[in-house]
Amino acid sequence: MWRVIWFFLGVSRLSITGASPEWCMQRLAKARVAFHFGAKPDEFTAEVWVLRRDEARAAQLIRMGGCDCEVLEHGGFAAVFGGLGKRPVLLVLLAAAIAAAIVVPKFVFFYAVEGNETVPSAQILRELRELGVGFGTYGPSIKPQELKNQMLLRIPKLQWLTVQQSGMCARVVVRERPDKEPVLDRKAPTDVIASRAGVLTRVEAVAGNCLCAPGQAVAGGELLVSAYTDFGFKTQVTAARAEIYAETVRQAVCVLPETKTVKDSRTAARCAVSLLVGRRRISLFGAAMPERACEKETKIRYLTLPGGFSLPLGIAITRICEYDTREETLRAQNAEKQLLEQVQADAKRDMIAGTVRDCSVRTEQSGGCIRLYASLRCEEMIARMRPASLKEAIE
Repeated sequence: MWRVIWFFLGVSRLSITGASPEWCMQRLAKARVAFHFGAKPDEFTAEVWVLRRDEARAAQLIRMGGCDCEVLEHGGFAAVFGGLGKRPVLLVLLAAAIAAAIVVPKFVFFYAVEGNETVPSAQILRELRELGVGFGTYGPSIKPQELKNQMLLRIPKLQWLTVQQSGMCARVVVRERPDKEPVLDRKAPTDVIASRAGVLTRVEAVAGNCLCAPGQAVAGGELLVSAYTDFGFKTQVTAARAEIYAETVRQAVCVLPETKTVKDSRTAARCAVSLLVGRRRISLFGAAMPERACEKETKIRYLTLPGGFSLPLGIAITRICEYDTREETLRAQNAEKQLLEQVQADAKRDMIAGTVRDCSVRTEQSGGCIRLYASLRCEEMIARMRPASLKEAIE
């Protein structure tokens, strides 16, 4: 401990040369001058450390004892850092570095998202920026509980979120909401009805009172399998289950313009460069509006520090290719094929299960458009479940 105190008070190393250096050190002790023995190079020389404030007094006592005294060096805080007073710029920079080492780690500059699988990290970071948590945010101002509540409202797929700060970096830990299928309640009374009108082709009733048979024509919404079965002395209630297929007819109308615009030839190609600073985009050159139709391909490169930490400073290079266009008239045969494929794709997308067996089409050209009127004959599953009504059971 005394070494630390002496360092801040300042010390001097004295060389005592004479017939009896030990006698001089006894005089220092009797005069209550604090010193620390340093070394004894030979029989007539000794070195001691004294406080800087006691240097003159110790030298006087040594000379009065018949020995020579010489100051070899000065040490302590004043000797080590005294030269900073002559270099104010260095002193200011040193103070700024100390302040930065204390203050800067309280701000968050880099974020890493963990625990997400389906929700993109970019979306999470974008929503955080909208809430004021981004590059340079003051760490103590981040309230994880309040932030979690607001983020769950913005991104319903998230179930939980927190922000863990570690110096200038923060970990955004999320947990996504599991996509669980609803549990089928087999105890609740459920009817099976027809989703569309048609002629039944296959009926497979697993549970419930089946009220239909193959070859029967049914209307949309008609009850096919009831949840209530009357046995005369009692009524059985169950959740009806069935797979029922029917031959149905779908009518569709699809329209295409007679002409369409297609690329003809490329006329020019150029590059536009922009500087990205945070959310701002500063155009450097080549950002003039194209005179013709064009295609754009943009590549963005952000400044990345060692360790993979990206700064909100980057450059965007956009390649712009201009081209001429021309009008192309569709052939009726090609247009009919495209429209028919679109109608069939929409019909299959609307089915739970089934196929398109046959189709009849009629094409018209009027008003600059090609219209396709299609009639599709399909075999599809029309069984749909709905909660059973007690009123139907009474009737």
